[in-house]
Amino acid sequence: MSSQGLGSGESKLETVVSYILIIGVVISVLLEIIGISLFFRTYGNVQISQSKTVFISGQNFFAFVFDQIQHLFGSQNAIMFMTLGLIILILTPYIRAISSVVYFAWKKNRNYVLITLFVLIVLTTSLALH
Repeated sequence: MSSQGLGSGESKLETVVSYILIIGVVISVLLEIIGISLFFRTYGNVQISQSKTVFISGQNFFAFVFDQIQHLFGSQNAIMFMTLGLIILILTPYIRAISSVVYFAWKKNRNYVLITLFVLIVLTTSLALH
């Protein structure tokens, strides 16, 4: 392995990545639990009909997220919490890829920067097209 190998820095990256993933999933689950609880309190059941649902609409996922943030405290708080939980769950690997690019750039490891940039571009394109 070359002098630019990952070595002990790899464990630091793994720690950061695992915290990002754990925090993202925990926040997402908490928002889902809050949303389901509010929905049950409001409607008396957890059956979501088409009249109560939110569809991902807009030009792409990023436009949808921006629209949801603008209407953060709308009339359907339960659906808003569940939607935010899903948004955070979807964005967690995206944030992980961004942190990896930053980490590898900071370590000046060009090969890993290029690989993680490619992954980030694929994720960005996927989210932007859907």
